[in-house]
Amino acid sequence: MPPVAAGRLLVFLAMGLLAVDGLALLGLGAWAGRPRLALAGGALLAGAGLVWWSWRRQHRRLGEIAAARRELREDAEDLRRLTRR
Repeated sequence: MPPVAAGRLLVFLAMGLLAVDGLALLGLGAWAGRPRLALAGGALLAGAGLVWWSWRRQHRRLGEIAAARRELREDAEDLRRLTRR
């Protein structure tokens, strides 16, 4: 499994576990009338959202870095061609 796919799998696994636990605590807190459990469930759901948001942000930044590296590689090739003439 490539590292990118493994990272994606871990992110979705963490996000899924946080979301399931958050929904369970939120439902249990609402059903039992215990607001602290519902609050903890909401915090876990927010944590799942933060995991997703940070993964998307990191994925976007890695794309920007890859584009900058391609541009730099093209510039270096242009300089090599100029110095060989």
